Amino acid sequence: MNTKILKLIQISLIIFGIFLLIQILRKIFGGSWSTEDIVVALLLFNTSIIFTSTIILVQLRSDQRYLRKDVEILIKDLKKLGNDFKTLNK
Repeated sequence: MNTKILKLIQISLIIFGIFLLIQILRKIFGGSWSTEDIVVALLLFNTSIIFTSTIILVQLRSDQRYLRKDVEILIKDLKKLGNDFKTLNK
């Protein structure tokens, strides 16, 4: 996924979280939303955070897979180079 889209999702979640915090504080000090609306919004916020975390986790795992392949290739090359040096010294 494009990093700009991921950053946009994260920023929108932060803004939504701040909005929910304001609504909760307003509910505590006199209420604007009903309690059910706040609970539904918190559930939606929680689901969105889990979804975003899953996207980040999948992205990291795919990056790790590519890195692991590159490191394995590098290890093979270094072993071959070490064997070449051993044969030169004999």
